[in-house]
Amino acid sequence: MNQKAEKFAEMLKKLPDDNVFETREIEDDGGHLVLFQSSLEAKKDLFVPLGVFIDDSMFTVVRVAAMLDAVNDGNRAQVRDFLAEMNRLYKFKHYENDDGDILIDATIPADVEHFDPEAVAIVIDMIWDHLKEQYAALEKVVQG
Repeated sequence: MNQKAEKFAEMLKKLPDDNVFETREIEDDGGHLVLFQSSLEAKKDLFVPLGVFIDDSMFTVVRVAAMLDAVNDGNRAQVRDFLAEMNRLYKFKHYENDDGDILIDATIPADVEHFDPEAVAIVIDMIWDHLKEQYAALEKVVQG
C-alpha cells in the first residue's frame, strides 16, 4: 500500500464503526493505486457508490457515481445542461461517462508529505451534502 493510502487507512480506523470502506490494491497499476470503496445515502434508502482513489501521484480522486446508466438519447441534452450548471455553481466536476453514468469528482492535490486524510474526509462530506441537496433535481432532469 502506498504511503498516502496508509495514512488514509489509519484515519479510517479511528472513525466510528459505521464508516465502512472496502480497500482494494490495484495490482496492475504502476502508481500503486489503492481504491477505498463505500457508498453514500443520496436520499432515504438510496445509496450510491463512492470511491477514493489514492496512488503515488500528486492527486487523490474522490468519485461518486450519482446515477448509473442514467443518460440516454432522450435526456442527454437536458442532463448535460444540468451538469454544466452544477459545474458553474460548485467546485466538484459533474460529468457523464461513456456508459451513461453520472459522476461527481473532486481532485485533491498533495504529495506524501502534505497529504491530509482528514481533508479527504471533509471533501467526502461536502460531496455528500451536495448530493443530498441536488439529488431530487438530478432525478427530475434524468426522468425528463
